[in-house]
Amino acid sequence: MAEVLEVHGLTITAKDTNRVLVRDSSFSVDAGETLCLIGESGSGKTLTGKALLGMLPDGLLMAGELSFGGEVMSGYGKKEWRQVRGRRIGVIYQHPEQALHPAIPIGRQLVDLLRSHLPVTRHAAEASARAMLDKVSLKDTDRLMKSYPFQLSGGMNQRVMVAMALLLKPELLIADEPTSALDVTTQSEIIALLQGLVAEEQLSMLFITHDLLLAGELADTIAVMKQGEIVEQGTAAAVMHRPKHAYTKQLLNCRSSFRFTSEEGAYLYVGNR
Repeated sequence: MAEVLEVHGLTITAKDTNRVLVRDSSFSVDAGETLCLIGESGSGKTLTGKALLGMLPDGLLMAGELSFGGEVMSGYGKKEWRQVRGRRIGVIYQHPEQALHPAIPIGRQLVDLLRSHLPVTRHAAEASARAMLDKVSLKDTDRLMKSYPFQLSGGMNQRVMVAMALLLKPELLIADEPTSALDVTTQSEIIALLQGLVAEEQLSMLFITHDLLLAGELADTIAVMKQGEIVEQGTAAAVMHRPKHAYTKQLLNCRSSFRFTSEEGAYLYVGNR
């Protein structure tokens, strides 16, 4: 299976203090694969995602090699990153209200994104925007196209973010904690939506989360990050049920729905207790 994304030896360092925030991390995402990057807050997973989008904050230095579709991105400048970000790599942020412009209607934001990358008329862009809103189960598109983010619920804004991420038909989707700010019911709806769209569009996805159980449901493969280092990675089944690293076992032991059985030497899901 062809690799869409390859990361070799990614290291991120604070320029002023020389503190290493992400150390020598390597992983890949195959075509049509979902990789979940797991870690606690401060583990470096979000910084890793930003590095893959050319969005590291000022003051941070990146080393290592990033390849997308066989093309090395490590030396990209701002212009090259703008051509890739949104067009070939879609992104869903944790807080849609921070990513969406508060003073611009939803419809215009979608249309402007499309026309900034593709030579399409405004009429054609509006039709594509309406179709994508409908695809993410947002009805009454006439009203939504004219609405501002503050007029929508958190779940609706996150669906708009999903629509924006998929509007340009990217090859890779990066979702950074896209459900952690939502209530449980809306979380389930957004996850189901993402699963359906990823399968339908045959997308590759890097899903960043702190929730190991969610990763077990979504992922083909899992990479576990601790203090800036990937300490374990493998298939979802292997990581969830036969973890090798002590940190992964600690994450599983924190969940009452998992129990380690010494006879079988595996973690088994036993339901909520």
